[in-house]
Amino acid sequence: MARSGTPQRLNRLIMLGVVLTTLMSGSQIAADVRVRMVRGEVLEGRVYDIGNEYLELSGRLGSTRILKRDVKSWSFKLSAKPEPKGILLILEEGHEVGGDVRFDAGSSEWVVNLGNGTARYLDSKVQRTIDPNGVCSDDRFTLREGFEDRITLAIEGIISGESIEREDGIQFLRSSGFFGLRHLEQALEKGNHPVIRRLQLEERFRMSLPAGITESRPNFLEQIMKGSALDHVDILRNTLLEHGSDLYPLLGLLLLDEGQSAEVRTFAIDVLQRTHSIRELVTAWEASEGQAQLALAIALGENGIYLGISTLIGALELEERAARAIAITKLNEYTGERFGFEPDGELTARGDAIRKWRSWWGQHKGRIEGIAIAVLDGKDSSRERRKASELWRRGIAAESDQRFEMAQRMYRQAIEIDPTAMGPFVSLGILQYQQLSDYDGALESLHRAIGREPGMGDGVNERVCYYHIGRIYQFGLDFDRARGALLKSVSLDQDYSAAWYELGRIQYEEALLAGGAVEVRRERLEAARETFMSGIEALTRYRESLVVVDRTNLPFDSALPFSTRDHNRTLRELRVRILEELGRFRGRIGAISLILDEPKRVLQEYREATTEGSVSEELEKLVSTARLILQSRSGETGEPVPIGGSDEGVGEDSREGR
Repeated sequence: MARSGTPQRLNRLIMLGVVLTTLMSGSQIAADVRVRMVRGEVLEGRVYDIGNEYLELSGRLGSTRILKRDVKSWSFKLSAKPEPKGILLILEEGHEVGGDVRFDAGSSEWVVNLGNGTARYLDSKVQRTIDPNGVCSDDRFTLREGFEDRITLAIEGIISGESIEREDGIQFLRSSGFFGLRHLEQALEKGNHPVIRRLQLEERFRMSLPAGITESRPNFLEQIMKGSALDHVDILRNTLLEHGSDLYPLLGLLLLDEGQSAEVRTFAIDVLQRTHSIRELVTAWEASEGQAQLALAIALGENGIYLGISTLIGALELEERAARAIAITKLNEYTGERFGFEPDGELTARGDAIRKWRSWWGQHKGRIEGIAIAVLDGKDSSRERRKASELWRRGIAAESDQRFEMAQRMYRQAIEIDPTAMGPFVSLGILQYQQLSDYDGALESLHRAIGREPGMGDGVNERVCYYHIGRIYQFGLDFDRARGALLKSVSLDQDYSAAWYELGRIQYEEALLAGGAVEVRRERLEAARETFMSGIEALTRYRESLVVVDRTNLPFDSALPFSTRDHNRTLRELRVRILEELGRFRGRIGAISLILDEPKRVLQEYREATTEGSVSEELEKLVSTARLILQSRSGETGEPVPIGGSDEGVGEDSREGR
């Protein structure tokens, strides 16, 4: 393959020659490196930074791509044989040739002076060339002798050099990428420098990227750094749909980037909060200040980590009344205390309350920080809780394998070891009524679960508990109790669409079974339709805000997860399920509308379903009936029937083009 730009590359070598000559002397460190992976493997050989999420380990038998985020550490591989100086030629078969190398433009050959003669290699047979500073002809980077000295010189040039030295240092550090990160972080430990910090962050961005993102989205990082904030959020949202939880580390790093917009930061905080990504939130909270730190403190608090209480106490002193109100609301929610603080209170009274808050924090800071450290270390608050959690995990695994008796035994053992945990009670109750038909036992388990403390990252337990209590009463046709439990469930989570659906179904069934005046039944049907609309709104909010790979956050999922990591699903599957659920809700609304003699409302729901891609078989049948009704009426009145392309309905042309 012919090399374009060879003269420019040689010119660059001449310009760097003076500097490189001073760096190439005396080193006996070979360029090969030893890479230790997170999973324990050790790889050795020449390693290239490709400039994206991957490194490439190259050898004579081929090359292997290594995901940067899977690398635990790397080091030079010591060798008694020094690496050849000057340009290195990497031949197609993987051999390296180096030394006194020049390019013969007339013959398009690389000429290597061997002392007692020369060797010539056609440019088309050379896979890549490596400059003395490690930059390759295909814009990769690999280690060469003198790297340590060269990178030290680059950092010094950025910090204290003239403009030329500074620009040369920036260019080299950007090229070195993965290999330069450790040196950048060491320099930052000695003192903060904005350019060094930026270069470090850029490489950490690349190291956080999930596998394959460069192939699916070329120039992804550039896209989220340029353009409008709304474009950035849209790109991140769509990328999350493709890569799911693998994108969470990048979202955490975006919170550390001062150049990111408020929209991007809000988006990232929202995702990390709802997916219980504690480590990323803590890291960002520690590095943030002002409003960003306040938002992160609340995100941590919503996950049961109260490190940010100090931030919330500080917010009580802000001039902005709304910020004070948010801070005291969250402090009261997290601690049960107010100490007399009122956002609109007199300045003196607020000051007295703040002093009490600071005294409280001084007394409880150590314990709160200890809990946070235990969570970050993967530990739980007690040995009993850890053992119970493991039994709960095993029970869920057994239930998924349809080993119901074993699952029940695991849940009961977890409850016996740690009766304070809510999760095993809820799982046992669901199993009892769904798989063992023990409705009384299920109600007892679920009622015992209420009031117990949910485990870390399992804030859905309480809403799930009330939902299943409602379902059990619903099966027994005890609609009053069922309605009460389901209303409690949606009061805990307005986006819990499963509860909205069952509420609507109860109202629908009551309307059909009710006797008495027609107007009473009509009012009940209209109320049921409004409830189903609330479910659609919940699903729409869920879809439009951000869908994550997390069964815990799945509003229409009645199965209880153990954790966000153990029950990940692909986002495409979630999107399909959301559309199926939207179709189910719209089908119910269509059926009620026909009963209410409102065929145009059926066409309206069909139009909405067509737009969002959620048309169900039920809705197809309902819209056909609605059209027949409208056609019969048009024959009586002479009015036209909407058959497509209008605001009044969706016709056959639209349906066939779907």
